[in-house]
Amino acid sequence: MQRMMIVDDEPNILDGLYEFFVKADFKDLEIIKVHSADHAIDWLNTVKIDIVLSDICMPGMDGMALIQEIVDRWPRCKVILLTGHNEFDFAHQAIRNPCVVDYLLKTEGMDKIRAAVELTLEKISSEEDYFYKSQWLRDKLPRALPQLQQQLLHDILRRTERIDRQSLQVEFDAIQLPFKADGSVLPIILRMEAWRNYETASDRSLIRYAVANIAEELLSDKVEVKAVDLDPGTIACFVQPKSESVSSIKEEELWLKTLRFVHGTMESVQQACGKCLQLSVSIIASDQEVHWHELNYALNRLRLAIFDSPGLGMEKLLRINTKEVSPSPGSMHNRNATAELLLDYLKQRLLEGDLDWGTSFRKWVELSGEGGPEDPFLRLRLMSGISNTLLQTLQELGLTEKAHSGMNLSRLLYFNINTHWSDVISFYHTFFEWIISNRSATYKHDESNILSMIHQYIKSHLADDLSLTRIAQEVSLNPSYLSRWYKRTTGKGISDYILEKKVELSKELLLGTALKMHEISGQLGFSDQHYFFRFFKKTVGCTPQEYREQKRG
Repeated sequence: MQRMMIVDDEPNILDGLYEFFVKADFKDLEIIKVHSADHAIDWLNTVKIDIVLSDICMPGMDGMALIQEIVDRWPRCKVILLTGHNEFDFAHQAIRNPCVVDYLLKTEGMDKIRAAVELTLEKISSEEDYFYKSQWLRDKLPRALPQLQQQLLHDILRRTERIDRQSLQVEFDAIQLPFKADGSVLPIILRMEAWRNYETASDRSLIRYAVANIAEELLSDKVEVKAVDLDPGTIACFVQPKSESVSSIKEEELWLKTLRFVHGTMESVQQACGKCLQLSVSIIASDQEVHWHELNYALNRLRLAIFDSPGLGMEKLLRINTKEVSPSPGSMHNRNATAELLLDYLKQRLLEGDLDWGTSFRKWVELSGEGGPEDPFLRLRLMSGISNTLLQTLQELGLTEKAHSGMNLSRLLYFNINTHWSDVISFYHTFFEWIISNRSATYKHDESNILSMIHQYIKSHLADDLSLTRIAQEVSLNPSYLSRWYKRTTGKGISDYILEKKVELSKELLLGTALKMHEISGQLGFSDQHYFFRFFKKTVGCTPQEYREQKRG
């Protein structure tokens, strides 16, 4: 999905352009309209914009100044400039800027403007084809990262003590990693949700490299980034600002810009993976930078966070505060903490229906020892941990009631420190197998919750921003994925549902209140009541006033 922002301070022109492009029904193009450069910057700070269609002459910040703000945030954004004046100086300045792809007079008409947008979309598509064609990926991916770089980054993840910065910098420099040991780092997790036709281990290995390469390519415009495999279905990316930027800007402001860029580009990474690899990828990023010695804990939080929100198995887009809970240094080295981590991973795999759940369970069994631990307190703690894992998994999958009737869940009440350990192991192994075979119903349950959240948000915010991007943020999903999923699930687009609700509310307000037309228009989110009139007449077949008079008799 691409995103185009229309910027103009004249309401009639802005609404006209917006309505024209909405009706033009460009495939996978979201249209956003803003009435000022300042408002445009608010959007640029929130999400990635692919095309900006902007007036040049505006009060406050004009279109030429806006271009610099765009380039600073999204270097690959394309700009089409509009003006009512045929001024050579403006055209000359615009053409010199590489992000400006066209310069048009408003008097040239809508067809000329549409043609410029179509050419710009083709240009974006050709750039994507250049970078992401599958043959290019196969040629470039025998080894995306040098083995030594992989080994060092994995080694850092195993370090829980404070890291000596000087020694770490020597290690970075020795293998040409562009990171700074005395700086913070931003961790990101990319998780493959559905492998589709990639069945063999070699295919999946190649695709993991492709995903890593796409992430590095898109993020490297403004940051230093390296990706490493964490497991067969998960990739971690480590991000720092480019070193040449550090001296010219305060660190706090630099990180603010870096976070904004990285979080906005996550959506593009998902889109590229879907378009070029036919692969669904969830992305979970830290909401703030962390120190190198905190990296292991931050990544563990990111890996677990995806299962704490609705929409299991869907293409998630999340930002997580990784510093809410700070594990004490060295805690992962004790037996209890290791058991808890194994149970966390076991729960993850059960929730996602991964048949490899047995690996985590087997490791937990090995940790407990043959016959179970002799220490009664440790034995009790292990039994408490695995019972909590079972109960939480059943609850999150909506299987608790079914387990009561079909699996004798009450047997848990009779386990104690004297229960033969083999009976405990056998009970949980059988129960976990049952969960895997009965979990498919949870997808429908989750989808129903997501749909309910979307509809409730729309009905409660008809006067506010109802862009696809804003709705997607509300349910932590990729906007493009949300659009496809909603249409597949309901048989119609989200915009159709929004229009239905606006028509319903407009009829209620027309018949049930004495509000004036401009007041009703405002409650429906229309900046101009004339735009509301056109919308209502097109949808209902008469003007709002005619409808009110006809129904009231």
